[in-house]
Amino acid sequence: MTAPIPILFSLLFLLLCQASALELSDRPTLMYGTLWSGGGGAMTEHSKDVTAELVYKAIKSGFRHVDTACQPRHYNEGGVGDGWTAAARDLDLRREDIWIQTKFTGLNAHDPISRPYDANAPLEDRVSQSLEKSLDSLKTDYVDSWLMHAPEKSWDNHWKIWNTMESAVDEGKVRQLGISNFYKLEDVQWAYDHSRIKPKVLQNSFHAKSGHDVEIRAFCKEHDIEYQSFFTLTSNNEAYRHRDVVELAKEKGLTPEGLFFAFCMAIGISPLVGTTNELYMKDAIDLMDRIRSGEQIFVNNEDLAIVGNALGTPEWNTEDEL
Repeated sequence: MTAPIPILFSLLFLLLCQASALELSDRPTLMYGTLWSGGGGAMTEHSKDVTAELVYKAIKSGFRHVDTACQPRHYNEGGVGDGWTAAARDLDLRREDIWIQTKFTGLNAHDPISRPYDANAPLEDRVSQSLEKSLDSLKTDYVDSWLMHAPEKSWDNHWKIWNTMESAVDEGKVRQLGISNFYKLEDVQWAYDHSRIKPKVLQNSFHAKSGHDVEIRAFCKEHDIEYQSFFTLTSNNEAYRHRDVVELAKEKGLTPEGLFFAFCMAIGISPLVGTTNELYMKDAIDLMDRIRSGEQIFVNNEDLAIVGNALGTPEWNTEDEL
């Protein structure tokens, strides 16, 4: 006996929803890193429009993870909110189909004319005000991931911030917490060991000066913390432009940049992709589709080592990365 048509459509819709949820929770993944401006003050209305357009294009290209920060001198959360909602409307997506991550940024990292909170308020209030600003700008009643943008000068301040962030999780305004720009293993360990709600994300720049965070990434893997990388290509252009890497990329039908992203994902990293080029956005999603379909970009350790050795990190060991 065949199920009635409405029931079949309901079952199909349920399966699609489940598939979307599974894809959003899959790690590692490629995330869209929103427009970063190096200027002071606050980003202009033009920058907001550009951010909205880029986020819109990224989501239409296939990105479902978006990273930003409540730091108006460098990021425009309002543009992110406009971009994802416009894309969701045109693609018939729901809020739960998009994964949004933002950050609380400490006082000294803001330009005085564009702080998103009262600089004279107690630290805990600044954290809460920052989140409310993010929720309003991003046009959402919750964020999927909220990071502490950088370490504080004292652990006392760290815990004031972290405890307030934990309360936001308790209130349902945030789904998970994380930390960023933590480059000392002992700091990562202390932050993890002494928190009530454990960090689920560590976002760092993946570069040679920090030894590509070999020990930190091992800690993350052991404790189920997602390691996200920013400035992934900018900090490693000599590696992915290495002659052997370029040759391997040709064999795999990828650009050198695409191969480097595939390498990062193969060793458990979720890279932020900050391109403003729509074709490069689509290239990134094509790479994701190849990986998610089960294709092994790196068929053996020798292939993986070609890229790993090009990093020039003394502590690099292919076997340890797998």
